[in-house]
Amino acid sequence: MNDHRRRPPLRLRPRRSDLLGLMLVVTHLLAALVLLLMPLALEPRALLLLLVMLSLGYGLWAQWLALAPWSVREAVWTEQGWQLRFRNGQQRQAVLLPSTLISVRLVILHFRVGWLRYPQLILTEAVIDRELMRRLRVRLRLQGTAA
Repeated sequence: MNDHRRRPPLRLRPRRSDLLGLMLVVTHLLAALVLLLMPLALEPRALLLLLVMLSLGYGLWAQWLALAPWSVREAVWTEQGWQLRFRNGQQRQAVLLPSTLISVRLVILHFRVGWLRYPQLILTEAVIDRELMRRLRVRLRLQGTAA
């Protein structure tokens, strides 16, 4: 193999972003507000509000604070594919899914790990270095999710 075609591994270690945490809270509060304004009976409305609040709690715990054992702490993209390291120390091979979103300021990486696990990474320049974000976007656009 030609050495000039080799790409160095991309190592993504996302930091916690207060802006993403705020967006998580705001979207859930807006959903709760919509539920309060809907003409529903008290019982279904209370059940739906409970589900929205549980979703907020789970999102803060597992995604923003990354305290769940299955929270992604590091993703490494090499020529052999993606390797994810989770909070519990476990490392697993992962497949990047075509549902991955690539935009100028936001990249959402959707993975499949094993049979039923679908972790994701939400990346902005507040979460990873600007230069690393640029290299990731370029490589994703050149290689796509097939690599």
